Amino acid sequence: MKEKSVLFWKKIPLKRILLFLFLLYLAALIVPYIPHKKVSDSFRKSFSENTFYSNSTGTERAAYIDDNEEALAYRLRMIEEAQEEIILSTFDFNADHGGKDILAALQNAADRGVSVRVIVDGISGFLDLRGNPWFQAAASHENIEIRIYNPVNLLMPWNIQARLHDKYLIIDRELFIYETQDDPDSSLYQLLDYFEQVWQLEESKDYICSNLTDKVNDCILELEKQYDKLTEQYPEMLEEWDWESLTMETNKVSLLSNPVQAENKEPWMWYSLHQMMQEGSEVTIYTPYIICGPEMYDDLSSLTQKGIPVEIITNDVASGANPWGCTDYLNQKENVWETGVKVYEFMGAHSCHTKAVLIGDRMSIIGSYNLDMRSTYQDTELMLAVDSPELNALVREEAERDKTYSKVMENGSYFYGENYEPKEISWPKKIFYAVLRVVIVPFRRFL
Repeated sequence: MKEKSVLFWKKIPLKRILLFLFLLYLAALIVPYIPHKKVSDSFRKSFSENTFYSNSTGTERAAYIDDNEEALAYRLRMIEEAQEEIILSTFDFNADHGGKDILAALQNAADRGVSVRVIVDGISGFLDLRGNPWFQAAASHENIEIRIYNPVNLLMPWNIQARLHDKYLIIDRELFIYETQDDPDSSLYQLLDYFEQVWQLEESKDYICSNLTDKVNDCILELEKQYDKLTEQYPEMLEEWDWESLTMETNKVSLLSNPVQAENKEPWMWYSLHQMMQEGSEVTIYTPYIICGPEMYDDLSSLTQKGIPVEIITNDVASGANPWGCTDYLNQKENVWETGVKVYEFMGAHSCHTKAVLIGDRMSIIGSYNLDMRSTYQDTELMLAVDSPELNALVREEAERDKTYSKVMENGSYFYGENYEPKEISWPKKIFYAVLRVVIVPFRRFL
């Protein structure tokens, strides 16, 4: 028997064994996420769209920031103003120029005695933080803690798909929301509770400085110098800011989220958005790209069949920054149009990265959610639902401006906004998209 067994294994080519193992690994990576979960009865019963509105002015004020330089100035000023604690959650954190600016400001705050906690997605932790001396420098500080959500473990491929897609900064209050008085029901406390859930997860692992090398010490000193440069470049970060004058009134601000566990998720976010959209007189969706599954198509169709006008502003394929999203739109745009939504394909100076939903003339929902299956079923996602006519009008004004830079399909023909300037796709890119349109079909739900 033993000799027969040896002879049997010798007859199987090594390449077949390797192919079998690869397919087995691939199955472990994707099979757990193939079935799309439905929202549980308990979540349905706990959700009420009416709770996101108020008939009186609330304690929180909002600022809508749509400029990168201005956004950085806000972050730096709020880090500078922090006295007790800073919380940062991000999908992607690189030690590039902007990343070092933030690290320098965080290190300076930690030197002042401020407690700093940072959580980063596992893929970014693997690609950007692992062994990086700049992050090692930050982690070496006694007042800075860094954790990685769902670190990459190649021996457990079924976990790799779940990503931390949250992006927020809390500095004694939330980044773009200013709390005028302490309110335990405010979005700030909702977000703090959410962060603690993610921070305490078994899937969130400590990132530590394993060895305080000369390179790491050099980075610590360089971050100190970088902070001095920041104060010269952005002197306003050292000045007192009038938060009241920089923000607008809101009636209520609430947090929407997906489940936090690193697993195939119930679509809490999409369910919440769809329920709220059903009560609107009109809906505008900003999304960098569209990758919908059958359930999402059905939900969009249900809105238009109820007579609710739905507009989607997304990137023109020629200007989109996400090749997967652009390619899927080339394959799926007829299916998107058949739902009855009106899609504006935006061609601006830069690719649009806005993620927002405007409902009627009061509700603005802004955050990290993309209109795709990954954001719906796999990733953690956060959106702030803001009941504020003033904010809604401001974002709608931006949407109307962006529509003039867009083309839209109506009655089988494209119509072009007055500011739309077509951009020719290069032949190498056309060939790339042609190949990708075939390749992505079996994997589109994971893009």
